[in-house]
Amino acid sequence: MKPYLDHFLIFVLCILFVFLAVPLRAADISTHSFSGCTFPDTAQSAGYTATFGEDSDYSSGVSTPSYTIYNPAGISSVTVDNRTGLMWLTNPNTDAGLGASKTWGNAVTACLNLNYAGYTDWRLPNAKELLSLLVYSQAEVIDHRYFPGLGSNGYWASTTCAAATSEAWVVSFGSGIAGHYGNTVSYYTTCVRGGP
Repeated sequence: MKPYLDHFLIFVLCILFVFLAVPLRAADISTHSFSGCTFPDTAQSAGYTATFGEDSDYSSGVSTPSYTIYNPAGISSVTVDNRTGLMWLTNPNTDAGLGASKTWGNAVTACLNLNYAGYTDWRLPNAKELLSLLVYSQAEVIDHRYFPGLGSNGYWASTTCAAATSEAWVVSFGSGIAGHYGNTVSYYTTCVRGGP
C-alpha cells in the first residue's frame, strides 16, 4: 500500500472511533430555575398522549386556586387570593362603582383614586395578575363563586405593550384570551391591592 493511503486509513479509523465510542450530547447550559415557581392549575385530569408533560401529569398542590371572600353580603366585599395574598374587588361594577367600560387611562385613574373597603392603595392589576384568576377547566374561565361581579368581558391590565406603548393588555374573562389593544378603546376595570 502506498504510504499516504496508510495514513489516511488510520486517520479515518481514528475519527470513526471517536464518534462511535463517545456519545454525542448537547452541553447543559440552562440558566433557568423553576424552584418556588407556581403556575395556575388548569384542572386537566385526562391525558391525551402517552408522552409525559401534559397538565394532567402534574399534581395541583399549591397552584390550585384558593380564595376567601370578606363581607360577601354587603358593600365593601373583597376576595383575597390565598396563594398570592392579593386582594381583589368582588363586585367592581356595582359595589365599587367602576360601572361602565373605560379607556385605559381612565381605568388606571379609577383604581388609583378608589377608596373602598377601608383601603386607598388600589391599583390596576398587571396582565400576569389578571391571568392568575383564570381557570381553564370550566366554560367561563372566571370563577363566579368568588368573583360574582366580574363579567365575561375584557378587563384592562396595567401592562403596556412593549412593541407599542400606545396599547395595553386586555384579558377576557369569557374566553381566557389576552391581547393588546389601543389604550383609547373602552374595556372594563377591576382593581387589586397588595403584591409588587
